[in-house]
Amino acid sequence: MFMRNLEMREFAPSAPAPLLVRSRATRCPERYELNVATAYYDRPDILDAWHRMLAGATSPETLYQSPQFFSHLIDMHQGRDANCELFIVRRSVDYAIVGFIPVRTIACGLEFRVGPVPLFKRTMRACQILGSVPLLDPAEEGLAEFVIRQLLERHVKCDVLYLQAVPEDAGAALGGIAGVSAYVMNGWRACHTQPLPDSVDGYLQKFSAKKRYNLSRQVRLLAEAAGAVQVLRIEQPGHVPAMLDALIATGACPGAERGAEQARLEGLARHGLLLSYVIRCGDEDVAVVYGSRSAAVWHVYKIACLQKYLHLSVGTSAIHLAVQDVLAHFAFKDIDFGYGTPSAEFRSTHVLKTRGLVLLHRARSLTALSLKVHGMYDAMNGALIRQVKRAQKWHAQRRQATKKPSPRADAAPTVS
Repeated sequence: MFMRNLEMREFAPSAPAPLLVRSRATRCPERYELNVATAYYDRPDILDAWHRMLAGATSPETLYQSPQFFSHLIDMHQGRDANCELFIVRRSVDYAIVGFIPVRTIACGLEFRVGPVPLFKRTMRACQILGSVPLLDPAEEGLAEFVIRQLLERHVKCDVLYLQAVPEDAGAALGGIAGVSAYVMNGWRACHTQPLPDSVDGYLQKFSAKKRYNLSRQVRLLAEAAGAVQVLRIEQPGHVPAMLDALIATGACPGAERGAEQARLEGLARHGLLLSYVIRCGDEDVAVVYGSRSAAVWHVYKIACLQKYLHLSVGTSAIHLAVQDVLAHFAFKDIDFGYGTPSAEFRSTHVLKTRGLVLLHRARSLTALSLKVHGMYDAMNGALIRQVKRAQKWHAQRRQATKKPSPRADAAPTVS
């Protein structure tokens, strides 16, 4: 099952000062200045420049650094101090915009485990750079270093800058900033993505004839067991109640959280960000594919299914049906499933990309020491887990070997 939390709700945010108060600029006399533009982020000239920069963005998560997502965050904090800010970077010489940095404050948990069992967790304050790869003009020399230093200087109470999914090649450049160190939590990991062709036929042709038959057969067996299959696309606020009914039915959302979830999902839908699917058989919701969208990427966070239909591969059928609807009605370049491993049915169509959760921090600090200790401990724990798995595999092989019948000792050799 694929999971990634869009709202980072496992971390409790800490709210900064009111938006209108925080309007000062941090200046770099040589080349750049950093302005807080939260109070006027939706001004037409700002939005125009923002969209132009997004058109050339290299982040795998441009969804989270878009004006639509930032507007969604602002709307979710109506009447309260928002925990998000928008920084605009301008060239000092001509005041041209060369960067947009949407951020929010969150809490980051640093866990210490013995094997898979958690021992304790240290919570750090973090400034999350939305989109992971800062939205900057690549032609501006030294711009990334300036932005990182200024964010650390401005967010003095934050222990780290939190970058959720940095591509490994981009991460190499983050370690060369003077006075700043980078820590990759849990190491570099594989994210699986799926390049999308132009049509449903092109998608189906990526599978072998046997796999195409098996996928069709799974959908047919599901329909025979549960009723006629319907694919419900969820993208408007009015569609959200049906999605919540399905999430609660599959156990993916507790009924007690329905009110908060409905407000959040309807907010995403109002800003054109929600794109999910409910798979219904007869009168029963059997699966949900929860996702959102940017201009070129469909992000899938969770596939939830009714347990009683797991033997019919209902999750595989759900994503298979959803992808066909996406291809028929949208023009995305990729599907991004986040961290994980593709299931066997889709391994031939997926492309693994290496990314990491990167924490940038002040090189000489208590945080630097804590992260170093965590890295050493995590490495030792990983080695322990590998040793236990090797021992389990060896014992399993030994048990299998003892079950094999041994040749009779008194059997006479055959003479030819």
